[in-house]
Amino acid sequence: MRALRKQIAGFWDMPPGGITPALAVLSVAFAVGALVGLFLAAQVGGEGQESLSTYLQAYLAAAKTGNATPPEPVAAIWEAVRWPLLTLLLSFTALGVIGIPAIFAVRGFLLSFAVSSFVRIFGGAGAILAFFAFGFTGLISIPALFLLGVQGLLSAMELTGRILVGGKSSPSLPGRIFWARSGLCAAALALSAALECWAVPALLASVAELF
Repeated sequence: MRALRKQIAGFWDMPPGGITPALAVLSVAFAVGALVGLFLAAQVGGEGQESLSTYLQAYLAAAKTGNATPPEPVAAIWEAVRWPLLTLLLSFTALGVIGIPAIFAVRGFLLSFAVSSFVRIFGGAGAILAFFAFGFTGLISIPALFLLGVQGLLSAMELTGRILVGGKSSPSLPGRIFWARSGLCAAALALSAALECWAVPALLASVAELF
């Protein structure tokens, strides 16, 4: 039992400096992106807002009759993994120090813009619609992205430090814990994609009568 507890604790083990700096940087980047998305959603008007409103109304009308087309599995998987995959790839380069926070800013912007647009078009009830559209998958995909982002930013920072001090030794490759966390995130993202394909359309259909 003690050995099992050590293995579980080791799964979350991070460098001596801790995860706080990396987590703080990514949280700020995500929040800044979200604020920009909120601001821009409030500024959209004219044909842009009309087109978005028409599209959402048409989708809800189809959902009410059960004719809404669920996303293709390949598209849902790509939607779920594109940002985490890019985050993972940037973990192995010094560019990750800038690129990973940029990913979080973009992700925060897209989520905030989408939710804010729903609320602007449908009022307070739009928050319910947004939760059913993005909430269930977001509760899985966002924590997975943060886990990948924190460990990826720490890895990129270590590599950058080696470069800045002129180190000629090759950087150490990520260990089993790194890949174990990545595997856990991959499983979570697969679940998120499955929900996007089969659960979210049914949930939206169940609340479509409210709009």
